[in-house]
Amino acid sequence: MVNNPEEAKQHLQELIEKPEYTILITTDYIANKNRALINEIIEEHEFPIIISIPALGDSSQPITDTITELIRRKTGIELKSE
Repeated sequence: MVNNPEEAKQHLQELIEKPEYTILITTDYIANKNRALINEIIEEHEFPIIISIPALGDSSQPITDTITELIRRKTGIELKSE
């Protein structure tokens, strides 16, 4: 757990080197503050998949790919709902 975007950046850089972490969940705020690093991780590494969600009580809109888009990009599988 981290308390600010700077701690998150350092922690993300450590976690991408650990293959046991395949999915990372962060808040929209932290993800948006570390967008360049997250984009780099997404482009250069197969894993981890990084998902951002609103913080409890936060109604902000994320500046991220949707979970469905992340799954399609990482696996090549397109999810459809009917």
